[in-house]
Amino acid sequence: MPANREPLHEAADKHSYYYRRSLTPQDYLLAAGVGLGVGMFAYYVATRFAQRTLLLDESRAGTLPRTRRAKGREG
Repeated sequence: MPANREPLHEAADKHSYYYRRSLTPQDYLLAAGVGLGVGMFAYYVATRFAQRTLLLDESRAGTLPRTRRAKGREG
């Protein structure tokens, strides 16, 4: 397969499938609001993980009774 000899900028100009428009203040405000909302949600999830209560207290881990296996069950 032969290589494309055209420079990239010329090939992009001939076959442009998108255009770029300037952003309005409303677009910037929308993007900032979405970013703020995502940041607040990430902060909420991080604080939930940081403040969760452990199910097993590490200082009492050795004092809990062990469970016994039922008789007749092997393995």
